Amino acid sequence: MSEMYCKGCGALIQNKDNTLPGYVSDELLNSKNPAEIICQRCFRIRHYSEVFPYTVSNSDYLQVIEKIKSEDALIVKIVDIFDFSGSFVPAIKELTGNEDVILVGNKMDLLPKNVKPSRILSWLQVMLNSQGFTVLDSVLLSAKYGDNFDELMEKIYQYKGKRNVYIVGSSNVGKSKIVNQILRRYLGAASDIITESLSPQTTIGMIGFQLTDGTYIYDTPGVINKHQYMHYLTRPSYKMTVPTREIKPMIYQLNEGQTLFFGGLARLDVISGETGDVISVVTYFANTLNIHRTKTLKADKLYVEKLYSLLSPPFNKEEDVPKWIYHEFRIRDNQKYDIVFSGLGFVTLRAPFCVRAYAPFVVGVYTRLAII
Repeated sequence: MSEMYCKGCGALIQNKDNTLPGYVSDELLNSKNPAEIICQRCFRIRHYSEVFPYTVSNSDYLQVIEKIKSEDALIVKIVDIFDFSGSFVPAIKELTGNEDVILVGNKMDLLPKNVKPSRILSWLQVMLNSQGFTVLDSVLLSAKYGDNFDELMEKIYQYKGKRNVYIVGSSNVGKSKIVNQILRRYLGAASDIITESLSPQTTIGMIGFQLTDGTYIYDTPGVINKHQYMHYLTRPSYKMTVPTREIKPMIYQLNEGQTLFFGGLARLDVISGETGDVISVVTYFANTLNIHRTKTLKADKLYVEKLYSLLSPPFNKEEDVPKWIYHEFRIRDNQKYDIVFSGLGFVTLRAPFCVRAYAPFVVGVYTRLAII
């Protein structure tokens, strides 16, 4: 059998092992146009929403990197606006050696509608400067609703010349959804071609499509960031924690010695507020996630007694969430900051404050200047 690749995930088509990506039965191989074949894994993800955990090997991913590195290409780097630092992956630029990058902030539809795009673009520039990262241009998108795609395509054609384009980023930032939007809107595709799912690394190999000028645009496998919650939750729990629509912020007035639990996945203790009295905490999490307030003195006991019930997700002991640790943040200026639980959400509060943020030890917890 000559080499063929699944048009949905980029896996090498094979008929030997139905437990691996790329499997297609002999019957289907003989009856279908090779250009239309998708593997069994893609079929079951699309039609039955099944989950097939798979991690692209280091050697396979290095092959992708080497291909990009070997040519003068335009990189379109996708980040999740809701979790910028968790999805930024600064090493991508170092790996590819490519200087020409357009930054795309996806999932704008998750932020409250009263947030001005100009503020987000200014905030993105501050975050890029803090990373020492320069880009040709920045665009804000909603891949879910198709917002601002004309602007994205204008910038791609403006900067790429006769070069190919590579869509890169971490898992679940929306790379495949963005490519599907481009294929439908500008290249005449009747429906989605690339397989999309909540599972990390649905795309396994590079998938290329010819643009109108003869160059190619490629979807690439997502970089796995092990410090995000998605890698430690079952599908039911993950579906409860990943936001799918506009976030409705909640405001809590907390005294010193009070705690917020975010399901059974994270917690925030107020050690001291800006006046030593009350601190205003604005929460930005999926609307389906239960937030519970209690006294800090009772928090440890509550966690032991109410985990999997009042404090859920997670929903059962089969979800082996790693041991929690806390990160203490003591800030004395008068600016607003976000404290981010990578892949879960964030809280906003104005300094000066001292708080402790608890999360599993493998999860990234960090502070940044407030996005809103």
